[in-house]
Amino acid sequence: MSRREADVIIVGAGLSGLIAARTVLQAGLTPLVLEADERVGGRILTEDALPGVPVELGAQWIGDTHERMFALAAELGVETFPQYDEGETSYDLVGSGVLRENDFHARFGSELAELEKVLRLLDELAAEVPPEAPWLAPRAAAWDSITAGAWYDGQGLSPVARTLLEICTVGILAVPTVEVSLLHLLFTIQTCGVTSELFAESEGGAQTVRFVGGTGEIPKRLAALFTDHIVLNAPVLLIEHGTDRVTVHCRGGLVAEGRRVIVAISPTLAGRIMYDPPLPGVRDQLTQRLPNASAMKAFFIYDEPFWRADGLNGQLISDVGPARMSNDTCIPGDDHGVLLLFLEGEQARTFGRLPEEERRAAMTAELVRHFGERAARPEFYIDGEWSDRQWTRGCYNANCGPLVWTTFGHALAEPIGVIHWASTDTAIRWSAYMEGAVEAGERAAHAVIAELAG
Repeated sequence: MSRREADVIIVGAGLSGLIAARTVLQAGLTPLVLEADERVGGRILTEDALPGVPVELGAQWIGDTHERMFALAAELGVETFPQYDEGETSYDLVGSGVLRENDFHARFGSELAELEKVLRLLDELAAEVPPEAPWLAPRAAAWDSITAGAWYDGQGLSPVARTLLEICTVGILAVPTVEVSLLHLLFTIQTCGVTSELFAESEGGAQTVRFVGGTGEIPKRLAALFTDHIVLNAPVLLIEHGTDRVTVHCRGGLVAEGRRVIVAISPTLAGRIMYDPPLPGVRDQLTQRLPNASAMKAFFIYDEPFWRADGLNGQLISDVGPARMSNDTCIPGDDHGVLLLFLEGEQARTFGRLPEEERRAAMTAELVRHFGERAARPEFYIDGEWSDRQWTRGCYNANCGPLVWTTFGHALAEPIGVIHWASTDTAIRWSAYMEGAVEAGERAAHAVIAELAG
């Protein structure tokens, strides 16, 4: 058995945990980060598919209003570049057949106008939700008692508009809309500004900028600032907490003692740690109701981005095939063409269980339908589903179903004695994004610093 001491013990070396550790260290206190995995980064994972072609199996983009992430990247010396967005998107919805963007808009213009009205209504409703306390919204009880999917169904949308709305929303929440409450959807919109910032991939959207060298450069360079304060391969089993002391027990025998602990992992994983004394029942009931969502990313790498010559931007939106959306994720300065397919929610759950060869064949057929026969001949393929990863067990979202916010929501970020909580799920600005992870880490760290200075 080995022992370590620090002022603040931090569970998890994802972005929230690393930001919390840096903030604590800058305040003159000693942090100790305990990470279960063999690497830092959490739900950020960059792998080199080919030399000079990093692929993002985890978090990939930031948006124009992600001020904390832009500042962090600048501080760490990580350059950014814009997401490629030139050309038309390819659509295939509700039996329309494959249509280029202009043709799709010409055929379904009235349906898209209906959809725009619903999005504006969502913005109006979301404006009533206080992001720091969604349960206090004037209509919280009503909104939390129905699912977002049921509310969508009641808006009188055409099949094309309803399907497009479902695809865009699942792309954000990574679960079917029948699994989340309307209040949770409105909370998500409110934390991110307006629906246009969530759904757009062009100027003003949430996915407009990428990192040179890959997103993994952010946690790697951040961790390098305080390597001696990070312990890898140290899954936390038990947190003993008293009035002003905490003792954290890890698998392998490491025991860490401190004055405060920040648990910087998703709520469902935080609920798998043992606590002595046990946490209040409301906190445990909450974590039982916040499962991590499901997402898979699949990358097809070609000798060149051939779709660009055809006037396409590499994006598809479809309800036919495994993927509902795709993206051009080429690397500036490299000749390869890279198409990324997204499988989220039920698609990730279903196709993630298939053998890779069968899954890849289904996605190849989908790409061929949208981008032609050259899509059938990639030089390299890689995919990954986050539910299978031992120390994440799901992707970027922890979603509230009906009655969770109004019944248990107040326990999400509220400290319990010497225990504080920090993950992007607890953020009140850009929750479930990297921007939210930074905010959550800073918030928890500042609360701890204030307590220890008092």
